[in-house]
Amino acid sequence: MKMKRTVSVEFAIDGVKAFKIAERLFDQFYGRKGVFEDYSMPEYVLPRNLKEGSREHALYLTYVISIDYMTDAEKLWEKSRGAYELYPERFTPEVILKLSPRTVETFVKKLGARFYSNAAKTWIKISKVLVDKYDGDPRNITPEPLEIAALKKRLQDFPYLKGNKLSNFYLRAMGETGLFKVKNLDELDIPVDKQVARFTLYTGVLKLLSRQFIGCPQESPLRELIEEAWRNAAKKLDIAPWKLDEPIWTIGSKLCSGRKCGKCPVEGFCEKTKGITFKENTVVWRRV
Repeated sequence: MKMKRTVSVEFAIDGVKAFKIAERLFDQFYGRKGVFEDYSMPEYVLPRNLKEGSREHALYLTYVISIDYMTDAEKLWEKSRGAYELYPERFTPEVILKLSPRTVETFVKKLGARFYSNAAKTWIKISKVLVDKYDGDPRNITPEPLEIAALKKRLQDFPYLKGNKLSNFYLRAMGETGLFKVKNLDELDIPVDKQVARFTLYTGVLKLLSRQFIGCPQESPLRELIEEAWRNAAKKLDIAPWKLDEPIWTIGSKLCSGRKCGKCPVEGFCEKTKGITFKENTVVWRRV
């Protein structure tokens, strides 16, 4: 009988590097300098027929974020904007529940959902929860200000939105726009996805001390380590950790993914770590 052997992988966080990078990014992004000039996150570029702060705004974010998983986020939001301008009613729970599952599936597939069968079930389930519990309006999830932990507990009814990556992303988007009332929003961690992980690993903020690691960035141990690195850097800057999400995600998706280092505002702090390959939702990391 073979004995199972647990192989532990060791990592190290470079806190000094994380702070220097966070300081530069915060200044550049919120000052709209360099690559961030005239830039907006895709979820904040709204359809022309959508009123900011409205029930429709809350529904739009809720539905699109729920399928923003292992997909091209820029294309997903671009297609969703176009679809909303043509069919705004298809982003309301009352209409979704009247449509056939096949129609919902076809619709989310055209938006760019990776797993469109699951995505359709997600939209139908979310619609039912919203109608049954919150009068069809996501803003009613927080009629009074709630702490993050209590809010995440309420999100357990919502498929995908309850996951670690999407729950933080959803709370950040809804909290920052005022659609959710969150007591301790400043304590919300950065939502860890492939782009945030790519940036954190490439820059050398997180270092691999063992020979090899293969795993999902959104799961333990990478997620907790990445959250810790940026949480500590944000604390030194006296800002909320989620404030670093937007600049880090932008550089990770637009520059790091193609190793376009010359345009990067933090190139001087970056180690340009080699031996890292992202395959779907898995990172293969070999120390070289």
